[in-house]
Amino acid sequence: MVSPATVPLGPGSIDDAREKVRNSNFFGLCYLMLCQLGYTGENDGQTAVDQIKRLLPTMPVPQGTVPGQWRIGWGPVVSGDNSNLMYAAEFVDTGSNTPVFSAVVIRGTDTQAQPSGVIKQIIQDLDAGDQVSLPFPSPDANAKIAQGSELGFTTLQEFVDSGKSVEQYVSSFLSNNSGAPVVVTGHSLGGCLTTVMALNLALKSPTATIVPNTFAAPSAGNASFIQLYEQKCKFSPRWVNPFDLVPKAFANLEDIRGLWAMCSRPAPLLVKIAVEGLRLLLQAKGATYQQETDDESRTLQSRCQNSQPSPVSGDKQTQAVNEIKSMLQDAVRKQLVEGRVPAILKNLADDVKGSPIAATLSGVAAHLVPSAAIDLAIQHLPVQDLANWVQELLFQHSVLTGYWNAVQTFGNGEVAFIRNPF
Repeated sequence: MVSPATVPLGPGSIDDAREKVRNSNFFGLCYLMLCQLGYTGENDGQTAVDQIKRLLPTMPVPQGTVPGQWRIGWGPVVSGDNSNLMYAAEFVDTGSNTPVFSAVVIRGTDTQAQPSGVIKQIIQDLDAGDQVSLPFPSPDANAKIAQGSELGFTTLQEFVDSGKSVEQYVSSFLSNNSGAPVVVTGHSLGGCLTTVMALNLALKSPTATIVPNTFAAPSAGNASFIQLYEQKCKFSPRWVNPFDLVPKAFANLEDIRGLWAMCSRPAPLLVKIAVEGLRLLLQAKGATYQQETDDESRTLQSRCQNSQPSPVSGDKQTQAVNEIKSMLQDAVRKQLVEGRVPAILKNLADDVKGSPIAATLSGVAAHLVPSAAIDLAIQHLPVQDLANWVQELLFQHSVLTGYWNAVQTFGNGEVAFIRNPF
């Protein structure tokens, strides 16, 4: 495992710049910028593709390395329902027109057009209860990932630009640019899929240097998966804001219940019931998850939202609250049907103490209440703090509020400064 290095920021050669990619945090803010660029035009897939093509060459470059410029190497390609997007950006030395490295960028959950996607990602999208073998040849049969992660990866595998898949593009790039590293990066769900894609590329190009950088990523798989990932990707920074809920799925679900108590925005009971139910589901199915080891984690400085600007508009926040409330209610209904409510209430004894909802749900679990009363009980679970909780969620998880400044100031000069183009 390569420890992060503080690299002098003086001018250097292409080899010097490539070494910074392989062994340091120098380009970290550039990768985050590319992730944010992937969120452009989220309401329309073709608009997103057109804007990325137009905007990428205008993106700033870091000082202290070769004079460079960004250009499209592959893509962007977007799925028909606009749920997945991927492109490759090449950082090119303008003097020699030589690519220093290529970055495969995987877009994450749509937090602007549909803010509820952040929660949907945890409760539904990744199908965390069902784990499957890796969707590519692997030296470790014990390595498993979430079924939802497999589905997302399979979608990306089907993307084609100019007759080439991203794997074929990477193979061609490596053949034409001996010694150039390939970065794989993504935020949120994109970060989760980054770990799967990076391992796939590393296994298929064993002599290449594949450098994943994830931001706000939930865990994709079990301990064997992470061990294989870190073995094949020797330098794999995981950038995480400790106040961000999403990276706590699915290896640290228990931390969600009290996550923002210090910000006076603790999780409403509805959230606690849904998360505890998910934890018990994983336990029942024997599905375990693990995040990267501490030496690969880049733990950022957290701060409560307070008076900071919200990352999304007021109407989008209202939309998110309503959608998340509905998802959480559906999750509780599922726990009732599958008989987990008694165990949930037992584990949340301190949270439900004195609450009439505990007796109501206990009766529901014993099938003593008609279905109409079940729906009524769920609809009236305490949600008075849900709006504040969702606002904190969006603030902490967004690139521009929860991550940009923290990455920019990380490590006392380890990360190269670039202006914020957004």
